[in-house]
Amino acid sequence: MNSVSKRSLIIILLAAVVFVSNYCKTGVQKEAKEKEYDGIDILFCGDIMLDWGIKAVIDKYGFNYPLKKMKKLLLGFDFRFCNLECPLSEKGEPHVDKKYIFLGEPQYIQLLINGYIDGVSLANNHSNDFGEIALMNTMTNLSFSGIQYTGAGIDSATAHLPILIDKKDVRIAIFGYSTIALSGSYATTSTPGIARASLSLIRRDIKKFRTLYDFIVISLHWGVEYSDYPTDKQIDMAHDIIDSGADVIIGHHPHIYQGIEIYKGKPIVYSLGNYIFGSINEDVRDNIMVSIRFKKEGIDLLRVIPINGNREKKNRFQYQVLSRESAGDLFSHLKFISKPLKSDFSESAVQNECFLEYRFASLDEKKSEKDTKKDVMKE
Repeated sequence: MNSVSKRSLIIILLAAVVFVSNYCKTGVQKEAKEKEYDGIDILFCGDIMLDWGIKAVIDKYGFNYPLKKMKKLLLGFDFRFCNLECPLSEKGEPHVDKKYIFLGEPQYIQLLINGYIDGVSLANNHSNDFGEIALMNTMTNLSFSGIQYTGAGIDSATAHLPILIDKKDVRIAIFGYSTIALSGSYATTSTPGIARASLSLIRRDIKKFRTLYDFIVISLHWGVEYSDYPTDKQIDMAHDIIDSGADVIIGHHPHIYQGIEIYKGKPIVYSLGNYIFGSINEDVRDNIMVSIRFKKEGIDLLRVIPINGNREKKNRFQYQVLSRESAGDLFSHLKFISKPLKSDFSESAVQNECFLEYRFASLDEKKSEKDTKKDVMKE
């Protein structure tokens, strides 16, 4: 039995014993409008943690409250992807060796549905906070809600399977990995868990899908919490992954945004920061989402979307795009912390209303550069 069939069979079997209530209205993700342009827009969001403060807000105001002001924006994408940093389960035992553990009730998956989330990564240091049962329940609950996942599985083979997107003649594979986890959290050949961010494994996975898909996206849970900058080790790893055939790297874990690098024409977003996150502390800031436009011929546009954090007491845990002025302040800081990465992002990205846009070289420009290099070589 191959890995995909094995994964499907286990999910079906789990469905018979795992409680999944009828709160899930599947299909709502399909409401996104068709675009006139060729290609697809994918929205990448940061960490989602449905415990602590967000739990109290949902219980008081309902599932529509947190993203009430984001609906119109969210509908404008072909696919929405985030890092789900908590299990969603009624069962499981808390990890005894962890200081901070998170658990969302299964019905809180409705918030993901209301946010039109199409896919999530489970490769992070909190997916196993309540053990294997909770992780397995989470995978089942997501599947029943029509939400795809990557970065975790019933064994190492399934944990390394990507989310596959095939729309408008564009094929994209999204993989999820984590460099951060306690011993026993990573999937093995015989036990459930998350996908380890090993360079050799990532290279292997890229090689398997490189010829089948137009674009390979690598989602990485990594980095130092509340640091503005990635480490040298992260930068080296990111470059290695791009050199191995990946087209995009999306990072998370630090809880704040970090710089963006364009390496060999490929975007590396070292950290998005938080999205819908249940904690409040003095280090929490406003954060970013990033949308990327994929065309058959190549990546066309990267757009940075600034969103508020949990600092303000008024409407806390209700998210929205920042005003143009506030966005400008955030973009200035983002460009500043991107400069040490030594790419043209800081100079070439331009603010357009409330967004920061980086346009990649057009196909005509790329062809012109290629022809120029050929002429130089002939001379």
